[in-house]
Amino acid sequence: MKRIIPSGVAILLASAGVAHAQQQQAAPPPPAEQAAAENLEDEIVVLADTGDQVRIDRRTYTLRDDASAQATNMFEVLGRIPSVSVAPSGAVTLLGAENVTIQINGQPVPGTNLEQVLRGILGAEVQRIEVITNPSAQYSAQASGGIINIITRQRLSAGVSGSAQAGVDTFGVSNGGVSMNWSRGPWSLSGGGGYWNGRQTQDFERERQIFATGDQSRETGEQEVEFGGRYLSRLTLGYRPNERRRMSVAVDNVRGGNDILRDTAITLNGAPSATQSNLNEVEFYNDQISFDFQQDGARPREQLRFNSMAQWHGVDFEQTFGLTPLSGPATRARAANSFDMLNTNTRLEYDRPFGDSRFLSVGLNFESSDQEHNNSRTALAGTVIAPDYVTLLEGRQQTLAGYGAYQFETGPWTWQPGLRIENYRREVQSGAVDDDDTDLRYFPSIHLRRDLTDSINVDLSYTSRIQRPSFQQLDPNLRFADVNRAIVGNPALEPSLTDAYEANFTYQNAGTNFGLTFYNRISEDVFSPFTEVTPGGLIRTTTVNAGVSEQRGLQAILRGPLNANWRYSASVNLMEREFDVLNGGVTSRRSEFEYDGAISLDYRDQDQNAIGADQVQFELRFQGPRHTLQSDLDEFVIGNITWRRKITDSLYATLMAQDIFSSQNNVSEITTDAYFERTEFSSPGARVRFALTYQFGSGPRRPPQDQQPPGGPPVPTF
Repeated sequence: MKRIIPSGVAILLASAGVAHAQQQQAAPPPPAEQAAAENLEDEIVVLADTGDQVRIDRRTYTLRDDASAQATNMFEVLGRIPSVSVAPSGAVTLLGAENVTIQINGQPVPGTNLEQVLRGILGAEVQRIEVITNPSAQYSAQASGGIINIITRQRLSAGVSGSAQAGVDTFGVSNGGVSMNWSRGPWSLSGGGGYWNGRQTQDFERERQIFATGDQSRETGEQEVEFGGRYLSRLTLGYRPNERRRMSVAVDNVRGGNDILRDTAITLNGAPSATQSNLNEVEFYNDQISFDFQQDGARPREQLRFNSMAQWHGVDFEQTFGLTPLSGPATRARAANSFDMLNTNTRLEYDRPFGDSRFLSVGLNFESSDQEHNNSRTALAGTVIAPDYVTLLEGRQQTLAGYGAYQFETGPWTWQPGLRIENYRREVQSGAVDDDDTDLRYFPSIHLRRDLTDSINVDLSYTSRIQRPSFQQLDPNLRFADVNRAIVGNPALEPSLTDAYEANFTYQNAGTNFGLTFYNRISEDVFSPFTEVTPGGLIRTTTVNAGVSEQRGLQAILRGPLNANWRYSASVNLMEREFDVLNGGVTSRRSEFEYDGAISLDYRDQDQNAIGADQVQFELRFQGPRHTLQSDLDEFVIGNITWRRKITDSLYATLMAQDIFSSQNNVSEITTDAYFERTEFSSPGARVRFALTYQFGSGPRRPPQDQQPPGGPPVPTF
C-alpha cells in the first residue's frame, strides 16, 4: 500500500524522536489530590468510586496498579464509562453528543479503526481515563463532541511482570495476547501483542419505497462477517534518570481486516423480483511512533512537557456488487476505495504555579494531516448506474495553535479562564476542485468551581468549539456502497460552530458518588446526512449543513456500596434536541426527546486474593432513538453477565454471557420528499465466552477483567 511521506517528516522525527507517551499529557493534579488518589482503594475504572477525581475541567476515572486490569481491553471499558454510550454500530457519544475525540496520551485515534486500536490496549497499561465533556483551551477546538483521553502508565517497580490470555466463544471467535512489563533502575520496557479471528452471522432486512411511482421493495437475507488480525501494542521504552525527568519512546503496529458477504432476495410490490450479492473486503493498517518528554520544576506542579507523534494509517475497501433479476440480464460491478494518511502532532506545554491558588498553563501545538483518497468503479456485466470512473483526491490540513489558561481564586470561587487561537489551513485537489483555504479563529473558555462543603462542589463552564469537514465529506467523487447506492462529498460544506454551557453538582463521601450535570449546546451549520434519488434511480447520500441544533439535557450518576460484597452503579442522560428537518422542500424545526444510560450490579467476595474468590457482574446498557435532518436511529438495549473466579494464585477463569436478550439490533430510517428506507442489521444473538488469564512476575494477584477479541466486526451501515 502506498505510504504518504510529505516533506518535513524527517525533521520532525529527527527533532522529536520516535516515541509513544506513557506519562500524563494534562496538567497533574495538586500533590495533595495525587497522594490521596494513590492511597485510596480504587477498583477497575467504572466501579472506581473512591479513587475517582472531579477536577475543574474533567472527570478522571482511575485504575489501580494491580493485575486485575491486565486482561481488560479499552474498547470494552469505553461503553461502561459514565457519560459515554457506544451504539451497536460502534458510534460513540458523550453526553449525547457526536464527534467525540478519543485520545491516547493526548493524541487522537483515527475514527476509521478506533475499535481495533482500543482493543489492542489492555487495562493494565492504563493509569487513568479522563472524560472531558466541555474541553478547556488546552485542547483542540475540533473536539466539538468532547474528549475521552486514555492515559497509559509508566511502571517504576523493578522486575518483570505480565499476563497471557486466551479466549473463545460459542460463535467460534478466538483471541490470544501477552502483555509484559520490565523495569530496572531508570529504564523500563513494556508492551503487548496478540491476535484475533472469528466469524459471525446476522439477519439483514431493508425496505425501500419510492413515493413518485409507489414502488415498494423488500430485501432480506443473511450477512456473514469474517475478521482477523494481529497487533503489537504500545511497545514502549522509558527512561527516568531522576525523580523530575522522564522520557519515553514507543511504537504501535496493527494489521487486520474484515470480509463481509451479504446475500439477499428482493421482492417488488410483494412479488419476487431479484437476488443480490455484495462482498466487501476490508484491510487496514495503523503504525505510530512518538516521543514524550516531561520535566518537573522546582515548584510543586511546575512542569514542562514536549510530545511529538507521527502516525501512518490507511484502509483498503474492495466491493463486488451483483444484481440478478428473475428475468433479464444480471448486473455486476466492482468498486475500490482506499485512503492513506500521515498524521503528525507536536506539542510544547508549560505549567507554572504562582503561590497556592494561582496557576498558569500555556502551550503551542502544531498538527498536520496529509491524505490520499483513491476511488474507482468498474462494470463487470450488464448495465450499471453511472459510468465507470477512476478518481483521486489529495489533501493536506495544518493547524498551528497557541493557548493560555490562568487559574485563580476569589473568595470561595476558583476561576479558570482560557483562550485558544487556531490558524487552520486546508488544501484539496480533486479533479476540477483545487482549493486552498485558511481560517484564523479564537476560542474562549471559562471554568468555575465552588466547594460548598468537603464533599460537595459545583462547577460551571462555557466553551467555544468547531467541527471542520473531513476530506471524505468534501470529496465530490462518487463512492458506491451498493448497486444503486452511493456516497458523495460536499465541497461547499462549512464548519459547524458550537457554544457549550455546563453546570455540574458533585457529591463524594465514603465511597458513594452522586453527580448531576445540566448542559446546553447550541450548534450552527450542524452536519447531517442528506439522501436523494436521482432521475436515473441512483440513491445518493451526502453531508450538508442542516441549520441550528440545540441540545438541552440532564445527566445523573449514582455509584456506591450496598454492603461489604455488593456495589451498584447507575447513570442516565436525558436530552431534548431541537433541530431542523426537511419536509416538502421546506426546512422546519423539530423537537425530540433522547436518552441513554447504564445500570450495573457487582458482587465480589471480600478476600479477592483467596483461591476460589468470585466476582459476578450484571450490566444493562440502553440508548433511545437518535434523530437527524432526514434520518432516525432506533433504540437498543444490551445485557451482559460476567463471572470471574480465581483458580490458582496466578490463573483466573472468566465466563461471560453477552447480549443475553439478543437485542443488540442496529436499525435506521431515512425519510425524504421522494424516498423512504428502513434498514435493520439484527443482533447476531446471545453468545457465551470463556477465557483464561495467567499472570506472572511480581505484583499483587487480583482477578483480571475479561478481554474481547481486538478488531471485532463493525456492523456495516451501507
